Amino acid sequence: MQKIARVRTRSGYTLPQQPAAEALISAPDSLYALPEPTALLRSELALVPLLAAARPAGHALLLQACATHQDWSVDTRHLRLSRLHVDGDGLRGDLSCRADALPFEDAAFQLVVVQHAADALPAAPDHLAELARVLAPGGTLQWFGFNRWSPWLVWLHWRARGGLEAPTTSGADALRRRLSALGLSVGRARMFGSCWPSLTDADGVIKPLRAAWALTACKQQSVLTPLRPQRKRVRIAARPSLAVPSRRNAG
Repeated sequence: MQKIARVRTRSGYTLPQQPAAEALISAPDSLYALPEPTALLRSELALVPLLAAARPAGHALLLQACATHQDWSVDTRHLRLSRLHVDGDGLRGDLSCRADALPFEDAAFQLVVVQHAADALPAAPDHLAELARVLAPGGTLQWFGFNRWSPWLVWLHWRARGGLEAPTTSGADALRRRLSALGLSVGRARMFGSCWPSLTDADGVIKPLRAAWALTACKQQSVLTPLRPQRKRVRIAARPSLAVPSRRNAG
């Protein structure tokens, strides 16, 4: 049995000291792999089955912030799921690509879920336009982001002081304007999680301070109004032989 070294404090209590090698192995390589963010991400994904059930048969795309959660089971109902995660300044998973150059055909997905991927990505100006391009007409885009006004953000930056990447947040209103400019219809923001980092959302009573927000957008379908064929009208001049004489003149 391996002995655990103990450190004696001034008060006389002894505390177990974790070996340095073990501590290095157990340290997460991403903030999103910590227990508190992990619990938050799981609660967010509970929304996906409802969104997927409302879409016709096709494909779904899930973009996540890190590779840690790629083995999670995500219920997309009848939609076939493709998964990508942030890796540096690009995306990996089912394939590798740049965030602003997705290798998918236009209108390929009935459902696109972006789960804090934008919080973990460096600046990629065309990323949003690419997501709108691959979304099918009538399709749903579900976006999750950290709330910049929540105590969670202070806590995440504090946990990142050891060298982990801190999230780069943007507000729901700014995203709504950008999505609207791309032709998507955007609903109201919905708040998720607790007000202070925890494994539950029991203290999420103050909505403006909750951990994250979610926006649901729909790509509008192009409705083509059929044009009524124009009938060619021909002016016909009355011939004298067809003119009926007036009885008054005849008398």
